[in-house]
Amino acid sequence: MAERKKAKNTPKYTILDNEIRNMCRTTKVNWLETKCKEIEDMAEKHRTRDMHREIRQMTSKKNTVKSGGCIKNNNNQLLFDKTEILTRWTEYVTALFDDQRSSKHSIKCNDSPRILKSEVVRAIETMKRGKAAGLDNITVEMLTSLEDFGISTITDLCNDIYNTGYIPRDLKTSVFIPLPKKPKAQECTDYRTISLMSHITKILLKIIHERIKNKIDIEVGEEGFRKNRGTREAILCIRLLADKYIEVQKSIYLCFIDYSKAFDRVQHEKLIICLQ
Repeated sequence: MAERKKAKNTPKYTILDNEIRNMCRTTKVNWLETKCKEIEDMAEKHRTRDMHREIRQMTSKKNTVKSGGCIKNNNNQLLFDKTEILTRWTEYVTALFDDQRSSKHSIKCNDSPRILKSEVVRAIETMKRGKAAGLDNITVEMLTSLEDFGISTITDLCNDIYNTGYIPRDLKTSVFIPLPKKPKAQECTDYRTISLMSHITKILLKIIHERIKNKIDIEVGEEGFRKNRGTREAILCIRLLADKYIEVQKSIYLCFIDYSKAFDRVQHEKLIICLQ
């Protein structure tokens, strides 16, 4: 250590240190230029998903937003007791997803083909790894390691649910996780609520979706909840359209309508009427 400190003050060390710093700086600049060029190429080819992934990797800062640990009730009073906080969250989520429904709708349908083991296997293969488990604590990794007996059991379960319409309680019970949108969040509305459902339920949903997706007519302008589509595609379209209008010096008007919890508050009664 003493020799290193002694050598640090020599002219030779200073020269080498400057050379190394310059090389590192030059290498970093070249790397950034290469990455920016790749991102520009992705933008020109409309590969928005890859483009945003590269941007996130270059600019990501692992700053986790933390909450203050307490929330306010309807009277704007801070709650510190765990039981009171859980009660408040129960009230909020119940009101958020409240959907007054009449008697169950009976839909006459023809006999459909039995769900096959190959459909279950395909659904499991398309599920993303590393996702949190639901109430049953069954992860995707557990499902991917199942052998023939396990696949057969899930196939029989899916067929029973599909034919009878009865879903076991554990499979339709979700775990709600509140994630703060900003530091020191105190209002329930300052949190983003995500629900963790059973991956076995997702298997059945994926199978049903795969069967009906070719028969569903989706509007061309619909970007949400579509495979390989999202808001980034809509933003890109607006950007390209705005660029064209700027080139010809024309005015462009955009209308943004922000519905509070739009997808969370879908009224199923009205949805069924629209489908009819």
